[in-house]
Amino acid sequence: MDLKMKRSMLLSMIVLGLSVGGGIYTASNSSAKSYAKISTNYKLSLPGNSRNVNFTGSKSLYSKAGTLRGARVVASKRTLAQLAASNNSQSNVRAYRVAITNRGSVYYKVVTFDGQHRGWIYGGKSTGKFGGGLTKYSTFNNQGMSALTAAQQNATYKITTPGTQNDGKSVTYKAPSWTQYKVGRAITDSTIYANTNFKIDQVGTRTRENDQWVHIYDPNNASSSAAGWILFSGLTQNQAVDQVADNAIRVNLVDASGKTIKSFDYSRANAQKGTTFGINNNGVWSITQADQSDILSKIQSALNGTFYGLNSLSSAQMTQIAQATFGSFINITVNAVSSIADNAVRINLIKSDGTVIKSFDWMRTGATRGTTVGSLSADEQGKLQDSINSQLTGTGFALANSTLTPAQIQKITQGSFGGQVYVEVSPVASAVSPITIYDGLDATGTLLTGTTSEYATAQADFKLTDIGPEIKLSPAEFMKQDPKANGSVIAQINALTGTDRTDAISAVNRAFKNAAEHQYNSTNVNLSGLTGKPGDSFTSGMVIDYLNSNKLNTLLSPKYVELGDDLNPTDKTITYSVVLESIQGGKFGDPARVLYLGDETKASASVAK
Repeated sequence: MDLKMKRSMLLSMIVLGLSVGGGIYTASNSSAKSYAKISTNYKLSLPGNSRNVNFTGSKSLYSKAGTLRGARVVASKRTLAQLAASNNSQSNVRAYRVAITNRGSVYYKVVTFDGQHRGWIYGGKSTGKFGGGLTKYSTFNNQGMSALTAAQQNATYKITTPGTQNDGKSVTYKAPSWTQYKVGRAITDSTIYANTNFKIDQVGTRTRENDQWVHIYDPNNASSSAAGWILFSGLTQNQAVDQVADNAIRVNLVDASGKTIKSFDYSRANAQKGTTFGINNNGVWSITQADQSDILSKIQSALNGTFYGLNSLSSAQMTQIAQATFGSFINITVNAVSSIADNAVRINLIKSDGTVIKSFDWMRTGATRGTTVGSLSADEQGKLQDSINSQLTGTGFALANSTLTPAQIQKITQGSFGGQVYVEVSPVASAVSPITIYDGLDATGTLLTGTTSEYATAQADFKLTDIGPEIKLSPAEFMKQDPKANGSVIAQINALTGTDRTDAISAVNRAFKNAAEHQYNSTNVNLSGLTGKPGDSFTSGMVIDYLNSNKLNTLLSPKYVELGDDLNPTDKTITYSVVLESIQGGKFGDPARVLYLGDETKASASVAK
C-alpha cells in the first residue's frame, strides 16, 4: 500500500472516531453513562385548587422525567417562561402525577388548561411542596362581596346579552372561565333567563386577566340552574328599581331557602351612607327600643296576608340590623305559618311594638287556601268583634268601643286563607291587677302543706269567696226560729239528751264555721285599686304598699253562729291575716295573688319563711 492510501485510511478512521492503535474502538464512554430509574409513580390526590401551578422558567418540560433514558424536551425553558407570564387563563397549569427517581429527584406531570403543553418537569427533592420548575399558583382571587359597593350588593341584575356565546358574558360558569381544569359552563344557553333579576353573592378577579367575575343567583328560585359565575361586565344593573337611599337600609324578608318574600326600606333622617344603623358598646351591638318596635311593626305589616310571620326579633336579628350600614340591605328570615286550616285566617292581636298579645283562627265555611278574605258581612264582622273582645279580656288591651276600626277591618280583609294577619289593638287607660285572695285550705277545710310561695302560685283553686257580710243562716235568722216548729234546728236539738245533744250542737257549730272559713266579708274592701300601664311590671313591694294603705293586711269572714250549751247563739268571725312572704310581682292586667290564713289555721300552720 502506498503512502497516499495509508494517509487516506487514517483520516477516515479519525473522522469516524476510531483508533488505529491495535483494532477498532467502539464508543466505550457512551456505554458507561448511567440513567436514573423511577422508584415511585402515582396520581396526585390533592384537591384541584391545591394542584394549580405555574412554571418558573428555570427548567424544561420533558416527555418523561428528564434523567430517564430517552427523555426528550417538549417545551423549552424559554417557552415555559412565556407561558408563566401569560395574561390568558388558558395558560394555567394543573399537576396531576408525581414520580420519584432512585436518585431522590421529584418530577411532576403537568398539563396546561388548554391542553397544548403536557409533560414531566423537575419539581425539586421533596413532594411536600412544588419546587424546581414549578411554583404553587392561585388562578382566581375570590373576594366575597368586599369588592362591590353597598348599592351593587343591594341591586339586581340582568344578563346584558343572553344567548349561547361562550365569551364569559352570555352564559354562567361553574367556576370563572379557565380557572379550574376541565370545569365548564353551568348553562349553555341563557335565552330563557333574559328577564330574570339576579343578585350577586360573590365577587373576585382572575389572576392573569385581572378581570372581575361575579357569582349570581335568582333570589326567587333557589334551585335555578343559571346560578353561577359570569363577567361583571356582562351584567346590567336595574338601577331604578333597586337603589337604596343613602339614609336607609333595605330589609329583605326571606324564607329559610333565602327566597325574598317582601322588602321595605327603613330610613333615618340625616343618616349618612356607610355608617352603621345601631350602636356598638364594648363589642355588643344593639338598637333602640323605638327602632326595634317600629321595625317589627313594619315587618308584620309587610307580611300581612302572606303565609309567613314574625312575632318577635331574635337577639341575632337585632344584632344583624344594628350592624347594617345605611345604603345597604339585610336579609331577615321569617317563619312559614303552620297548622292553619285551609279555610282559616290566623288573627294575631298585637301591641304597637309588634308584641303578640293573643292569637286565634277565624274560619269561613267553604273558603279555600290562598284566596283573599275580601269584604266581611255584618254578621262576620260582629262575630269577629266578639271573638277579639273575648280574647282580650283581662289583657289590659281592647278594641276601641269594642268595635273594629276601618283600618283593622282592612287588615283582615287583605289576609289570605291559610295565612295570617296582624291587627294592632290599643291599651285601655289603665290595667287593673285585682288582689286575688287565697286561704290555703282544701275543700274539707284542711291546710294545704307546702311553702308560702307554693300557696301563692300553685293553689289557684282554693280561693276565698266574697259572700257579703253574713253567711246564709245569720244569727238573727237563727233566733227567729220557733223552737216548737217541726224541723227547726232548735226543736231537733232540744229533743236530744246527753252526748247526743252535745254532738249535735258541735255538728251545727262546725257546719257554720266550715262555711265561713271559705268566705270573706267584702264590705268596704277594695281589691281592685292596684292599677298601672298595661304590660308594665308591678313589684311585691307595690302590692304590700297597696295592702297597707287600704288596710287590707287583715280580712274578716262573714258573721256566723256559734251555739252555746243553752242554744243561745253568739256572733263569730274569723280574722284572716296576710302572709307577706307569699306576695310576688307581676304585670299590670294580671291578678296579684295574695295568701291569707285564718287565726286558728295560722296558729297551727308551719309556713315556710
